[in-house]
Amino acid sequence: MIDKVKLFVAVLILVAGVYGYYQLPTLLGQEVSVLLRVAWLLVSLIVAVGIAATSAQGGALIEFSKGSRTELRKMVWPSRQETIQTTLIVLVMVVIIAIFLWLIDMAVFKVIFDLLLGVDS
Repeated sequence: MIDKVKLFVAVLILVAGVYGYYQLPTLLGQEVSVLLRVAWLLVSLIVAVGIAATSAQGGALIEFSKGSRTELRKMVWPSRQETIQTTLIVLVMVVIIAIFLWLIDMAVFKVIFDLLLGVDS
């Protein structure tokens, strides 16, 4: 139950930050610099994330992020040459399939065109 309250408070703080960003000049009755409004928004975001991180769901998200980062470090990335070769293969296949589909389209168009006009080939 306490986790739900924490998440609710975090959402309220975040909504207050966004509301304050847009309404701060109106609430104070004078022009407020954009820097101050952005600082207000960032502080509310940091506080909201901090409160949400103390909940069970926030802790689970943090653990998931750590595990994802660990798995990302284990990944073997392709070399520059492999990336270029794969990209070229994909581009060649796209061109080949585009030409193939264009030929099919032209053939179907010719058949339909001939049927509509009643022209014997």
